[in-house]
Amino acid sequence: MAQSSPGRESSSTPPNKLLFVLRVLDAENRLLERADQKAISLLAALGVFMVFFIVWHRIVPINVFTVILLSVYFAVSLAAIISLILTVRPRIRLFEEEPGDTDNTAACEPAFFVGICKFPTLSAYRQGLENMIKDEASAMDVYTRQIFGLARVNAAKYRNINRAVLLVIIALAAELALVAYLFPYYYFHGANMIPPIGG
Repeated sequence: MAQSSPGRESSSTPPNKLLFVLRVLDAENRLLERADQKAISLLAALGVFMVFFIVWHRIVPINVFTVILLSVYFAVSLAAIISLILTVRPRIRLFEEEPGDTDNTAACEPAFFVGICKFPTLSAYRQGLENMIKDEASAMDVYTRQIFGLARVNAAKYRNINRAVLLVIIALAAELALVAYLFPYYYFHGANMIPPIGG
């Protein structure tokens, strides 16, 4: 009874290893999707505030204070847009510049779309997939390379998204400061100075 239990544990170890690797791969994929969602949300928020500014730009007076705020707003907004674009870019470059050991890298990896597309025919792909399934070490190599590549991509994504969050906050703060400045400005200069939006 005591001897059969260790035997069962040793026989179930390989599936558990592969399952653990697949869980890590799934976690990295979720982080990658979350970074893209954050980038799209920030870009949408920045776009909404930009539309608001474009509608009301005609009533902004030209003086030293507004020129400084506008310069900060446009410079920081441009930097934020660049950071958000760089957040999405690593997904495109994931397989083009995949780091790894060239000695152990398979010519075609049947588990991911780029490797699948390299197979010339369906029968060749089927054979490659069967070979990977039969050889657990080969399957582990394929998934660990993918995890390593995704981890590097996620590091770049979150570095850019953290910078973009700070830049978007600064841009929105500059725009809100400009809006807050307009109220006392037109209050002390007369409400009739505000031109109509559609005029």
